[in-house]
Amino acid sequence: MNERQPVYLIVFIGLLPFIMVIGNSMFIPLLPMMQTDLMITTFQGGMLLTSFSIPAALFVPLGGVLSDRYGRKQVALTALPFIMGGALLASLATSSALTSFALLLVARVLQGIGAGSITPLAMALVSDLYQGPQRNQAFGLIEVFNGAGKVVSPIIGALLLLYSWSLSFVVLFAFALLAFVGIAFFLPGKKNQARGQEAIWVKFRRLRSLFQREWRWLLPIFTAGAFGMFMLFGFLFYLSFRLEEQQWVSPIWAGLFLAIPLLALTLSSYTTGKKLHGREDSYKRGMLSGAALMILSIFGMIFSTELSVVLAGLLLFGAGFGIVLPSANAALASIVSEQERGTVFAFYAMLRFLGVAFGPVLYAQWVADVEQMMYTSFFCVTLVGLLFMSSWSCLPIGKSCRPFPLS
Repeated sequence: MNERQPVYLIVFIGLLPFIMVIGNSMFIPLLPMMQTDLMITTFQGGMLLTSFSIPAALFVPLGGVLSDRYGRKQVALTALPFIMGGALLASLATSSALTSFALLLVARVLQGIGAGSITPLAMALVSDLYQGPQRNQAFGLIEVFNGAGKVVSPIIGALLLLYSWSLSFVVLFAFALLAFVGIAFFLPGKKNQARGQEAIWVKFRRLRSLFQREWRWLLPIFTAGAFGMFMLFGFLFYLSFRLEEQQWVSPIWAGLFLAIPLLALTLSSYTTGKKLHGREDSYKRGMLSGAALMILSIFGMIFSTELSVVLAGLLLFGAGFGIVLPSANAALASIVSEQERGTVFAFYAMLRFLGVAFGPVLYAQWVADVEQMMYTSFFCVTLVGLLFMSSWSCLPIGKSCRPFPLS
């Protein structure tokens, strides 16, 4: 970390993507019990997730734009109370004194608005507060928080079932409150009155200029983030489908198996963040090697869909994607100026979030023809690799292209 920043600061920043993840994933194992206790249909149970996801997706880009105009800290301190208020309202809506499904949906919408607004802030804050190797390590840790949220969310939900699913809103409130206090008291704020007065058309012109100048980086990074999340969560749905068919697999073992690719992603993200050197060659090698592992993993699953092969393939896929993400994040931070980071990272986060949202939906349709699903996935991951190779005029394979920092 940068010597000027305390170590614990990255924890409070990392809580932002962590909250976004648990805001939805924690409730997945709770839905059957919630449907029974609230006497709602399966469709209404699904609405508890959708009412969070849609507002979150819509507010991701808005949070980035507002953070560029008014500051990251101000947006975080405005958005987190939406999550806390939504959690309190949800607790009220599910209390024995007042059980209101409509009020619960309103609460989930408020939580989604807050979660979407804070989603792009973590990567923008890391870009603002850290430099060089410290920035790369911080990006790796952010992906660790992101991955850890995906791993522990179902586990937290399953543990809450031992007591009461209504405690899920207390857990969400507690994490949001912790992030709020940490950011309010420990995160340095930047005041820039001129930025708040800047005309939208001026920002749009700068963003257009940025894309025209750096499209060889932006296009493959955005594509890799969206397609990678799309395939990761699509394959997780497919794995859960396969585990359901295995009578010997208990729910606990199913949860552990589903955590394998996410744990591989988390560990490889952390390791990659520590090994990046803040140079263009380092970022390129990370993205190319990670994409190669992803391609290899799906190539293997084309020839065999035995459960052991699928588990090994998804472990390799998670590890490869875990190398791509911090490399792409660090490269993106290096080429985008501080004035545009919030907006650009918001767009990047939105694409990744849409991949998470649509992956399970489409893979649920494709699972009827597993062979075709694997070929389609192989096409997607190969497209990512080809974009990397065709976008850059020099590939650091067996040679150095640019030995100095990208920024």
